[in-house]
Amino acid sequence: MEETIKVKWKTGVCGQGEKCWCRTISPVDPILDEEQSEMYIVGQGEMSTFHAEYIVNLHNKSLENEM
Repeated sequence: MEETIKVKWKTGVCGQGEKCWCRTISPVDPILDEEQSEMYIVGQGEMSTFHAEYIVNLHNKSLENEM
């Protein structure tokens, strides 16, 4: 899971699509876990669109500042 902190993130939608209130957060380039499933930072139904986009923006800007 530590590798997810070192890469850029993106928001995604759940099965209900864009109209849903929530967003997922995952690495831009997929990272697979032990079972070869894509890792998520935040799963569906766990975070509002506003907060997910805000956190992704902060995280990605922090990576840019480290470079």
